[in-house]
Amino acid sequence: MTSCHKTVLCTWEIGAELGHISRLSAIAKALEAAGYRVVVALKDLSRAYHFFAGTRVQLLQAPVWLPRITMQRPVACLPDALLLMGYLEPEPLACLVQAWQSLATLVRADLIIFDYSPTAMLALRELRIPKILVGTGFAEPIPGLPTADWRFNPLADGLILRQESRVLGVVNQMLEQHGYSPLSCFTEIFSCDRVLITNFRELDLYPNRLNARYCIAPGRVTYPQIKFRSNGRPRIVVYLKPSYPYLPWLLQALANCRAHIFVVSPMGPVAQLRNFASSRFEFTTEVVNLPEMLSRADLFVSHGGAGSALESLVAGVPVLVLPIQGEQLLTGMRIQSLGVGHLMERPTSEQDLEIAINQMLENLEFHRQSIVRLLANYSKPYAACHEEVVKACFELIN
Repeated sequence: MTSCHKTVLCTWEIGAELGHISRLSAIAKALEAAGYRVVVALKDLSRAYHFFAGTRVQLLQAPVWLPRITMQRPVACLPDALLLMGYLEPEPLACLVQAWQSLATLVRADLIIFDYSPTAMLALRELRIPKILVGTGFAEPIPGLPTADWRFNPLADGLILRQESRVLGVVNQMLEQHGYSPLSCFTEIFSCDRVLITNFRELDLYPNRLNARYCIAPGRVTYPQIKFRSNGRPRIVVYLKPSYPYLPWLLQALANCRAHIFVVSPMGPVAQLRNFASSRFEFTTEVVNLPEMLSRADLFVSHGGAGSALESLVAGVPVLVLPIQGEQLLTGMRIQSLGVGHLMERPTSEQDLEIAINQMLENLEFHRQSIVRLLANYSKPYAACHEEVVKACFELIN
């Protein structure tokens, strides 16, 4: 399969997790191996080196919204998020749209892949080239239908539709001022030729998609393996962010439990972790081959990032979700409802966390059987996003 030197532009605009850059890295490497010229426009270039080192991928800074805007209430939906990212007024939005259009003109792409890049999709929607949308399902609504309510306890208060209408008004005002045809509804922004969801349908906020491809196989990983001792104890892999508000309690609870612990915390608090280091408490602050580590784990403790949770469940490993933000909370709710893990939103003490960890260890078999039932809904070999992207590119532009 060859590309005849076609160019693919990959974009990432919103979000703060490594999952976006990791997914695009796997996609870019697969496209490059298939003979495509690949250009990647990233929101955050500061962590790109290790993901793209050794490739010929061209990296660009994505147009992003820098002013920090806050709401007096928690963000409840995708339109809320966009109002904080440049959609409050038509003039600033027009600048972002123009920047994306200029970037696309510079790249001269034959196909575009969007990863949480709604403004790029808005800016390039009339560009007559194929488009692919990739994501976990959280920020990829179904065109023509309302967006999902992100609230823990959704209310029939009309808030989501009002916010959609507000964003649609700003978008259409901007479009009409610059001679473009208006949108009929907010989610029309997300129209594209292919939709690839790197998640289980059961964890998708929009499970009624008709033509999406669910890609649950882990992405291509090139990081070295980590030796993971256990000494006969259950093995817990912990993916930890230093911003977790209950970090001291969690570290002490992990140190107290009966398992062998390996904490993965990229750019994490070395001094704090070192205080707990022992023959059964290991850690690293580097990016690791997480799927390989999970293949040897009994339990995964994470904040509920969709990518790492997916990797854990595909490996047959239950997940204890300790969320930091809304998307992780929603993922944790669905994981708990499926019986494949447990959600602890706000522990009140170190003991709460220790009890939750030990209960998970005691109920591993129940959770494993639930994972087996979940995986039975998917045929092997499981689809991998980077492989599906290459197939889609070949179908759409060759």
